[in-house]
Amino acid sequence: MKQMDYEDFAGDFGMWAEKFKPFITGPQMFNIYQKLKQDAKTHTIFPKSDATFRSFGLTVPHNIRVVWYLMDPYPGVYFKTKLPQATGIPMDCSNSEDGKLQPSLIKFYQGMEEDLGYTVEKSKDLSYLLHQGVLLLNAELTVLKGVTGSHAGLWEPFQKFFLEEIMRGTTGISYVFSGENCKSLIKYVNEDANYIFETEHPVAASYGQRKWNHDNIFSSINKICLGNMGRPYEIMWDKKQWENELPF
Repeated sequence: MKQMDYEDFAGDFGMWAEKFKPFITGPQMFNIYQKLKQDAKTHTIFPKSDATFRSFGLTVPHNIRVVWYLMDPYPGVYFKTKLPQATGIPMDCSNSEDGKLQPSLIKFYQGMEEDLGYTVEKSKDLSYLLHQGVLLLNAELTVLKGVTGSHAGLWEPFQKFFLEEIMRGTTGISYVFSGENCKSLIKYVNEDANYIFETEHPVAASYGQRKWNHDNIFSSINKICLGNMGRPYEIMWDKKQWENELPF
């Protein structure tokens, strides 16, 4: 059986690597990468290959409290630097050449402030959330340059394995599905032992030039975190607050 080399991926997955090994070395991962290799002959694929699994590399399995799904990566590049807008973390704008945020991230922060009732730091870097156990994922981990939704369905076997085989025994997790294109994954979640939230994608509010219908998702998640684990484990949605709590 043809398969991908586990060692080529282990470093990208961080502490999740062994959990994903059966999938990485199985036929479905091989099929996904055959498609990517074929597309790469004529198109540029975002994010860069070493960032595809970045969200996993920045999180610790036993610390996960939120799994937040969005749709697919940014398909564009920044004008001056030609760096991809996609960084491997949904909505993250770390590659921004001038510090400006993409519309989806602007709406994300606006919704956060409206829900929580205070001003937050509007960082272009969302890794601070992953460090707190908020696993941000796109339903599709890759996209063709300039073509939104171009890999629709390609990564569903991967997401199915993650939700059914890796996360199945984990309870009390808040799963958020933002955008219609990722809600097909809900069927793979153990709904009896976890919390399911469905919201629109922040970019929809940007397109409509209106407020994002966030359904108070940030405070709702924190109520669950506090109920499950106590006050020290509340998600610090404001990056400045998170940095002030670091022990150095």
